[in-house]
Amino acid sequence: MRKKIFSGIAVWSFTFAASLLILFRGFGLNDSWSVLDAFISVTIYTAFTLSFKFQARFVEFQRNNLPRFLLTHFFAALLVSALWLSISKILLFWLIPNNYYQTFFNESIVIRLVIGMTIYFLITAFNYLFMYYDNYKEKVENEAALKNLITETELKNLKFQINPHFIFNSLNSIAALTHISSEKASSMTIKLADFMRLTLTNTKPYSLLEDELKNCRMYVDIEKIRFGDKFTFEEKVDEQLLKEEIPSMILQPLFENAIKYGVYEAIEKVTILFTAEMISGYIKITMENNFDTFGEKHKGEGIGLTNINKRLQILYKQDDLIKIEKEKNIFRVILLFPLKENVLLNEA
Repeated sequence: MRKKIFSGIAVWSFTFAASLLILFRGFGLNDSWSVLDAFISVTIYTAFTLSFKFQARFVEFQRNNLPRFLLTHFFAALLVSALWLSISKILLFWLIPNNYYQTFFNESIVIRLVIGMTIYFLITAFNYLFMYYDNYKEKVENEAALKNLITETELKNLKFQINPHFIFNSLNSIAALTHISSEKASSMTIKLADFMRLTLTNTKPYSLLEDELKNCRMYVDIEKIRFGDKFTFEEKVDEQLLKEEIPSMILQPLFENAIKYGVYEAIEKVTILFTAEMISGYIKITMENNFDTFGEKHKGEGIGLTNINKRLQILYKQDDLIKIEKEKNIFRVILLFPLKENVLLNEA
């Protein structure tokens, strides 16, 4: 920023000096006097310009009080120009003790005054423009930061909307198992504690697919203790995708959804199938399960899938990354995750 300011002052000073030099030569002043007059005048006026920025900040632009604003700067321009001419006159008369030059200086006072005031208004106008630009830029940056903060907060809220029914049911199952099988109750308690610790301490926006699967398998193990042989879990995962990153905890609602709506009221055994494969630059995740078409319909609020859809829209700026299919007694959810390098390329 300082380099830009000093570069601007240097360019302005050179332009001002060249203009004065041409003007003085036009009035018939000799070369040495013209150069000395232009150099002294520009140097002194440049010293005054350093304070113009603070004047612009002190005198705030107000549309509803425009006459007062213009009048204030008019007198400021007059005062600055008068001081500039007074100091320049004293110094130049001392350096050039020549009657012809001093007469020339006195006769050009009005022109110099007009030039000084004009330059004051030009520089002040540019200062107001720069201040407006800086304020606008700061406002845009603050709005962007606020938007990012809101987005981050929304993502965190969505990520940590853990199904409370799962926790309550698990605790109820543990209480029931303590009278039937203390070993199963102990195993379920340990797995539930591990699962909750991993879930609540995961603050990273993205995780490796293998880590997400590990967490979800722990969830399945807990539900296995509750439901026994009522369901089976199968997975088909391309091993090359295990090191790819996906949004943290975005798979958990899929498993909750499959067990809650597929297993709870099922009479027949339910098979839950999880697959992960690469398709056209996307990681395709598919979760499907059969359900009992004659069993009691377990109605829910659909928070899990809605949660996933919102997170995908926020993270990837796309609204076509989730697909829900229902065929006879098969319920299927398909998720598409753009590969990280493709996301970075699109953002660039």
